[in-house]
Amino acid sequence: MSLIFRLALRYLTSVKGSALLVSLISFLGISLSVSAILLTMGAFSGFQKALKEKILSTTPHVIVSLIEDGNYELEERKIKNLPEVKNVIHITIYHGIVSKEGRVQAVSVKGMRKEEAGLNIEGGILVGDGLASLLGINVGDEITLISPLSVRTPFGFVPKVGYYRVAGFIKAGTFEQDYLTIVMSVDEAQKFFGDQWQLKGYEVYLKDPYLAQEVKEKIEKVLGSEAFVRSWIDLNQQLFNALQLEKVAIFFVLLLMATLSSFNITSLLFMKVRDKVRDIAILRTYGFKRKDIMLTFLMQGLLLGFSGAVSGIILAFVGQFLINHYRLIRVPSEVYLMDHIPSNIEVVDGVITFLLALLISLLASVIPSYRAGKLSVVEILRKD
Repeated sequence: MSLIFRLALRYLTSVKGSALLVSLISFLGISLSVSAILLTMGAFSGFQKALKEKILSTTPHVIVSLIEDGNYELEERKIKNLPEVKNVIHITIYHGIVSKEGRVQAVSVKGMRKEEAGLNIEGGILVGDGLASLLGINVGDEITLISPLSVRTPFGFVPKVGYYRVAGFIKAGTFEQDYLTIVMSVDEAQKFFGDQWQLKGYEVYLKDPYLAQEVKEKIEKVLGSEAFVRSWIDLNQQLFNALQLEKVAIFFVLLLMATLSSFNITSLLFMKVRDKVRDIAILRTYGFKRKDIMLTFLMQGLLLGFSGAVSGIILAFVGQFLINHYRLIRVPSEVYLMDHIPSNIEVVDGVITFLLALLISLLASVIPSYRAGKLSVVEILRKD
């Protein structure tokens, strides 16, 4: 086997003329294909990772929705006693309408304890940053809050209206939080909306957000049928499934590029078979079998694929460094929640791409190798 390897390496490195050009094209084709695949996969993986970090920094890890009113202190204590839980915030969600100088917007009103919401003034509320821009709201402005549920008066049913001063803004980086949410103290919310809440429960924050599914199951066991529990993974599952599907689809499209590049290996080996006819006859005379001749040419294809794949992987990691260091992939932050997409080449993507590059190179070498092994010594010498 060592003789076959040395012979294949010698044939591969001793090319000249048009064969040398085809060898370089084959090498560059495999190298650039592997690099393109890994950099594209790295961009998808980097985007998913950055998006998850953004989501986890602005949203609760587990949301507990209570089916009906209960003993909140007892339920909150049960959740806090779980070892994975870092913090629990009691919330009540209402539907309302915000108005400012004739401009209106339907919103979710989140009632929270003042110390948890960051409200330090009586009657103050927090407004989403996007909502503030939309309605022209500044800190200190007074806005009108309207309940969609009417109240009975001597003049009939009329909407309930309240006036609140803006204490600050929310900037979470998500459309729902920035454009559709205002926060007020739970006491003020209950006083204004009464018992007409849409959701009452807890926002649960974990020490390790990636244990959300496990903690979700524990909370379901602790609270039983009294609550409906969802994790951040449940809420964003469709988004991440769509991103993963796109990643797989792009991978196979780029793999076709690597397959097309492998045709150069086939062409190169056919040229070598033609040029090495005399050598094949000599080797057969000295005891080389047909399979040894085939292995020699298969080894050339594998060596070319291996060197191209290794150089492509190195090139991909150099590209990843440049992309992350200089933030080359710029995107609009208001759309993607980030101003650039980082590259994060995963080990599994590298291994799969490397193995597939070798497999493609091997398959591209089969036909010319078989042709070389089928050559007859008698026919070769007769043609000579």
